[in-house]
Amino acid sequence: MEHILYQLFSGEYDITPKRDKKQQELLSQIFSELDRVEAAFGTEFLDRLYDLDAETRQQQNFHYFHSGLVLGVRLMLECFTSP
Repeated sequence: MEHILYQLFSGEYDITPKRDKKQQELLSQIFSELDRVEAAFGTEFLDRLYDLDAETRQQQNFHYFHSGLVLGVRLMLECFTSP
């Protein structure tokens, strides 16, 4: 097993939970609806929507990562500084 810091550094560490059956079904429904949106508004519109969503998710995921890291550090500090 590789060191956790190396896994974080290299991008190999993934805490994303696997999708269950219900989540898979919902994703399938979403993709069906997106096909309808693409047919109505065109590929260019849908591509722009995907780009905006990806940028939003990237910012959000970094915020979650940062917040989780801060929480982990604060918990470790609490363990080492408590009487």
